[in-house]
Amino acid sequence: MIFLRIKFFLLGSLCLSYGDVSNLLKPINFNDAGTKNSITGTHTSALIAPKSSTIGFPRYRSEAYTDKEISLGISEIEQKLSISLQNRYQSGGTISVKLTRSWVPLKVTSKFILKIIDCMPDELAASSFIRFEIWDEGKLVTKAGEPVRVSHFVDVYVAKQKLLRGVNLSPNSFSIQSVDMLRKHAGAVPASSSLNSYELSSSVNVGSPLKWNNLNKINLVKRGEVVDVFAAGGGIYITMKGVCLDDGVQGGTVRIKNLSSDKEFHAKVLNKNSVKVNL
Repeated sequence: MIFLRIKFFLLGSLCLSYGDVSNLLKPINFNDAGTKNSITGTHTSALIAPKSSTIGFPRYRSEAYTDKEISLGISEIEQKLSISLQNRYQSGGTISVKLTRSWVPLKVTSKFILKIIDCMPDELAASSFIRFEIWDEGKLVTKAGEPVRVSHFVDVYVAKQKLLRGVNLSPNSFSIQSVDMLRKHAGAVPASSSLNSYELSSSVNVGSPLKWNNLNKINLVKRGEVVDVFAAGGGIYITMKGVCLDDGVQGGTVRIKNLSSDKEFHAKVLNKNSVKVNL
């Protein structure tokens, strides 16, 4: 009570001194209050969630995302089988698989998995029977066995003009074309192969792919010739001369006689008039 009396006394004194208390307060102009930085909300004992404000934290909405459902038709099956066979046999070029009978579409998600169980025969062949499974979200959807046609397309050498037996092979004599190696072009020489150590053993018609049976390896070293011998091993590297006692193709093994000691040893043919021996 004493405290309240003192408070009223001081307030009365101020009123007498200044006329009235409105002089102590700064006037508020409600018309000047903008809405740009204003925040409106609900008065509650809980936290206040702003309804409209340029100042504050962004609100995020959690959503459940699901994989898109697709219809697994014959084209999708053929594409997956082609990729799976490519990986299974680690073959160059491009493998294409075509189903030879109808396929009933399945409903799966976009992250389905096709797993090959086995192939008959267990090698790339023009006609095969493939057993496989389809899994989706960790569950087995179906097991299937389908007869298929398989193509293996590889870039090969194709003769630009008729090539006769014994002619020197040159890249300029060939164009590069993609052919199916599992059909009539089996045995064609891939364009990635080097022809430096080969010669034609039979003629090749214009427009025909070059095949391995058209080629013979050239003897890079011949009997009676003096060749360079490179010997290496255990940190030692030696070069010397030797007489070749056999004809030899690249990568082949021939007998060599040392010119200094007349000793014989075997060496591997490296290239023209050069052989290598490991110490």
